Parts: sequence; structure tokens; C-alpha cells
Amino acid sequence: MKALIGLAAAALLTLTAGGIKAALPGARPVPEPADGKTSQVRVTAVVDGDTIRVETLGGRQLGRVRLLGIDAPEVDHPPEPAECYAEEATGLLERLAPVGSTVELVTDIALPNRDRYDRLLRYVEHDDADVARELLASGAARRYEADQVLAREASYSTATDDAQGAERGLWGNC
Repeated sequence: MKALIGLAAAALLTLTAGGIKAALPGARPVPEPADGKTSQVRVTAVVDGDTIRVETLGGRQLGRVRLLGIDAPEVDHPPEPAECYAEEATGLLERLAPVGSTVELVTDIALPNRDRYDRLLRYVEHDDADVARELLASGAARRYEADQVLAREASYSTATDDAQGAERGLWGNC
């Protein structure tokens, strides 16, 4: 009887690097969110506080890239005026990923490749920094609330909480 109970317990629990997770016998394990492919590109324009335009290092245009996990205040779209802190967010993104610089685009394997506006959805890294995380930490952007969990969720949540608690950026000005 003890052997049967032990076997049942083993079928219901799986040990992973992240700890013990419950599993149903025969169920497929749900993969942890993770970074995917990385590619180097050149920034050709900063559109606003959470979107850039890029090209390959060979000069082929790839279009717009929306930074994963963040939502920066909207720039003006007449007749709608710019939202509070939009200019500062755009300026900070221009400093973190300057036009002409080489950045790394990183996919998140749990998320779609493009959004409904046909923008690439990527993490952007420049000079060993996660650009979106830096925008969150400075208070230039909010967390983008989505149904899916990001691979970098913990880091982004911490950066947002710290900025909000310290009233940095939009948290203290808007």
C-alpha cells in the first residue's frame, strides 16, 4: 500500500528547477516563460516611448518594434494631445537606444511575434541593459498588463514597484 501511495504522489508532483509543481498524470508540463532568439539590428528611429524602428545590420528595413512589457504615455496624435510624460519617455528611449546604435532584439517564446499593428514584439537590449526595464525603473513607462506572463515579469514588476514607490517619472508628475 505504501508503494502505491508513493507512486501516486510522484505522479502528482514534479520537481523542477523552480521548485515543486503539481501535475496531473499524463499532462504535459507547462514550460516556463523564456527568452528566445536574439538578433542584432540598428535603430533607425525612435517613434515614441515604447516603439522604435530598426533595420538589419545590412540595411534592410524591419519596421517598428514594440518593447515588450511596457506601456509608455502616448505622444500626440491630433486631435488628441500627448499624455503626461510622453515627451520625457520618448527622450529617455532616445538616450537608451540611440538612432544609429546597434541593439539586440530578443523574443519571448511564450508571446506572439507581432502585435495587431504588425509591430515586432521584442525585448530590446543596448550596452548590456534591458531598455524596457530601465524605462520602468525611471518611471517613464508603466507595466503593460497582458494576459500572458513575460519571461522578465519579476524584474519588470520590481522596477515598476520601485519607481512608483519613489514617485519617479510619471508616478510623481502625472
